[in-house]
Amino acid sequence: MPTAGRLAGAIIFALFGWYLAGFTVPYFPESNAPASWIPVGAGLGLFIGWKVCGSRAGRGYNPAIGVGLTCSFLLGFCMLFWVAFVQMMSNASRLLYNGAMEALLDVFNQVIEYSIDFYDVPLLATLLIGGVVCAWMTEYFGQRFP
Repeated sequence: MPTAGRLAGAIIFALFGWYLAGFTVPYFPESNAPASWIPVGAGLGLFIGWKVCGSRAGRGYNPAIGVGLTCSFLLGFCMLFWVAFVQMMSNASRLLYNGAMEALLDVFNQVIEYSIDFYDVPLLATLLIGGVVCAWMTEYFGQRFP
């Protein structure tokens, strides 16, 4: 059921996903991110904000810290998984795999490789602190407008 907390979480995390996607473009090789990287980051943020953070809004600011960390981890993992899946589909179209199972396993290898490329203290700090701040803002709207 739509609530103000869900709407606020969706909007706030969509903006955070948009910002995070734009922040991570220099971490790609030659700063060449996929064409739909920023809209996908915003869309994933919208979905995670609605389903995860917004559904838990209104329980207090201390639990919101855990929800914010969960949402930021989930947003980061989903964005890494998406870019690895796009890379796997590109490799599959060039017939680099011997079968479907090899292609599926390569998605997880790509996630690990991209996570090593994206490992940076300012990025991790932005991800963790931004997730908590976004959850606190969602909590504010969840408590004020139940």
